[in-house]
Formats: sequence, structure tokens, C-alpha cells
Amino acid sequence: MEEDTIEKISQIVGSDYISTRDDVLLSYSVSASTGYDQVKPSAVVRPGSTEEVSKILKVANEANLKVTPRCGGSSLQGEVIPAEGSLVIELMRLDSFELHEDLRAATIGAGVTFGKLDKLLKAYGLWLPVYPESSLVATVAGNVAVNGAGPGSTAYGCIAEMVLGLEVVLPDGRIIQTGSEANPNAPGPFLRYAFGPDLTGLFIGSLGSLGIITKVSVKLSKRMEEFHYQTYGFQEAEQAENFLIELKNDNVNAVFASIYEGRILGFFMDMLGEEYHIPEHDWPPFTVSVTLGRLRKDQLESDVKRAAEICKDLGGGVIGISELPRGEWDDRMRTFARSSYAHGWHWRILYHHQTPSNWHKSIEAIWDVMDEYALLGHTAGFATGHSSYNFYPHLYYFPEDEEEEQRVREAHVDLSKRLFKTGAVPFKLAPYWVEGVKEMQEYMKVLKGIKDVLDPKGIMHPGVMGGL
Repeated sequence: MEEDTIEKISQIVGSDYISTRDDVLLSYSVSASTGYDQVKPSAVVRPGSTEEVSKILKVANEANLKVTPRCGGSSLQGEVIPAEGSLVIELMRLDSFELHEDLRAATIGAGVTFGKLDKLLKAYGLWLPVYPESSLVATVAGNVAVNGAGPGSTAYGCIAEMVLGLEVVLPDGRIIQTGSEANPNAPGPFLRYAFGPDLTGLFIGSLGSLGIITKVSVKLSKRMEEFHYQTYGFQEAEQAENFLIELKNDNVNAVFASIYEGRILGFFMDMLGEEYHIPEHDWPPFTVSVTLGRLRKDQLESDVKRAAEICKDLGGGVIGISELPRGEWDDRMRTFARSSYAHGWHWRILYHHQTPSNWHKSIEAIWDVMDEYALLGHTAGFATGHSSYNFYPHLYYFPEDEEEEQRVREAHVDLSKRLFKTGAVPFKLAPYWVEGVKEMQEYMKVLKGIKDVLDPKGIMHPGVMGGL
């Protein structure tokens, strides 16, 4: 990066908030994505306001400088790995919080983590009922940029369903507001689908390639205090899949529900069973772990009874071990990260959505790939929203074994092709989807056209969104 560009940015944020030190650049060359190569930026800047972000992007545009937005860095598919020589814009100083209590909404800065937000909202008896399983470091804005999901999504859907509006700085430095807040006279965020097409949705899942999200307005809910934890066993995959479907059809409020195939559950027992005090058990071929949540005890009791009836009607049985779903829910802000790193493996992950009735097709594809490539791995997931199941299979390798790592990279692309054939869809548009799935070419051309309009110089986070 040119010295005069660094000086211009330094004048915007102050010399304490821009760095070109090698140890700092090294820290920003990686994320939580252990399976991705590190790339060092040329500088890191930490703006303290939306206006500073705007001024920085104007300088970057003028200098044709590539930029990479970053919040907590907890992404798992290389989403915040910078382009070589680019400028990382780290947003953690944007930590504002505004509660709109009468609208059951909040507007929060890009640097606010889910953990911090949960603490702020708890004082008001409120919550944002969707958590990524890295919530102690993951920010809400970062999660919106990848359209994440997590515990709570079984009832409420992905984070996109919670968003009422965004403040975004476009690549040329313009600041825009979406949703009802685009009217400066509006009392706050109360309607996302205002002013015509869903401009908010354009930036959700865009991985920071179309602009930088600096504030997010989200729906809030009254905080639940009534929960019930149970496991249900089935002999056939179809029974377990139909159990999830019928829970939804009967409006049984599962806030987190996962199907475990026997071999995978055994793997998780090795990882977390002792820590969660899960008793030894002869688990059935398919186990469904469910956390039910309601505001009132009578509502919860009704759900508990109905869930048991549905299970029985489908030929299953109530297992009676509550420690598994309770551990998942109580530890929802950090379970995933801890279990993933428990044994020191590196891994690649492949986020995708299936329908609950196609759950077994993803499982079959994942096992086929692991067997053919002779890899260690597992998959986890949970029911998500109206009629979806969120999967995140892991493919493990030892970091010292270069040959095994290469096999994982090849298997990763191959698996995306096979999953696409089963009807699965990506929700984090990582490069391997575009590399492996030729049927997406026309779709990608449309995205490229949008990118070219908003970012004609291509400075915003090049390489993500399938290489745009």
C-alpha cells in the first residue's frame, strides 16, 4: 500500500487505529477457518464510526485498493481471509446499542457480539432468539453477512428472518439505510419490506462483497424461561425425519432439534459425552435431540405431551435422556467451536440446507465421500425455520499430513456437487460451490452484474461469493 494512502487513512481514524506491523498483519491473515491458507493484508484499520468507514472507502476507491471487512473473525469457510495486499477494515469499535422497546427491536453496531447483546437484552427480559454456536466472539452484523443460523433457528429460522433493516456503506462511500428506517422520520425499525424490493436482502449473505454493514436492526422477542429437554429414538431415518415435520405441523415449539445417526452420535459422545454427563446408553439407529421452549408452563406441558404422542405414533420411543439436548442448549454460545477443536484436527466444513425429508440424502452423500476419500469426519445439523434442515459436515485431516489435506480439498468440492444433486442449497456462497456446481453459472452471472454496478472497480472483498 502506498505511503500517502496510509497517511490519508491515518488522518481519518488517528494513528493509533491503523497498523502495518507484521505481527498485527499476521493476526488478521487467518480466521477460525483452519482449513484455509493464510493471506496477509497490507494494513489493518479500526474505524470508530460509520462516517469513518465511509471516508476510508472513498480513499480506497480513489486508490483502487482492495478491502476486506471483518468483525470477530469466527467465520469457518475463509470468509474473512483477506486478498493479498488488501486493507482489512475491522469493525469491532462500532459497538453502539439502541433499544426500541415499544417496537420490540434493537439497532446494534457491527462490533456487538451475540454474547454482549444477550447480556444487554437480559436486563429487559428480551432476547434475540437465534445464536451461532460461536456467539461469544461472533458479531450480529458478521452473522448477517453470512446469513448464519444456530440454536433457536429451529423455531425462528436463520438470522435473516430477524433483520428489520441495515445501515450499509457502499464501495464508493455512500451510506444507505434499508427498511422502514430509510425514512428518517420513522420512529425506528418496524418494517423490513418497505420502499419496494427487499434491498436489505441484497446484503444478507453477501459476505461483505457489496458493501460494509455498519448497523443491524433486529426483531426481539420476550425471553423464554420455560424449557424441556428430551431425546427420542427411531429405527428408520424416515421416522426421525417425519418426527421433525410433524412437530412443525403441530406447532410444537422446538427451539433446537437435531437428528443424530448412530455412528455420528457415537462420535459426539466421545467428544462431549463425559463433559455433559450423558449416561451410557444403547442408542437407537436414529436419535432426535429436542429442546422445547415456551413463555408459559402450560404451553410447554402441552408441547411435551404432544411431542411424545407424535413420537409414539411414528413408531418411535421416548429415550428419556435429557442431558444431550440440555447440554446443547445451555452451551449454545460455544458448543460448536469447542467440539470442533477438541482433538486438534484441522477441518473443512460444508454448510448447506436440506429439507427434513431429504435429511438422509445428505447423510448418504457425506458417508460416501468420506469412505471413497478415506477421510475422518462427521456431520451435525439442526432443523431450521419453516421446512429446512441446516447441515454442516466436517472433513478432518491432520495438519502435518499434506497428502491428506489435499484429499480433503478435493473431497470438499466433490461433496458440493453430490449434495447439489440431492436438492441441497448453499446459504454461504463459498467458492467450492461455484467451482463444483456448473448448474449455478447463470445465477452467478446475475450476481456478477449486481456486483459490477455497486462496485465497478471490484475493491470490495474480492474472491468471496464464488470468486466475484
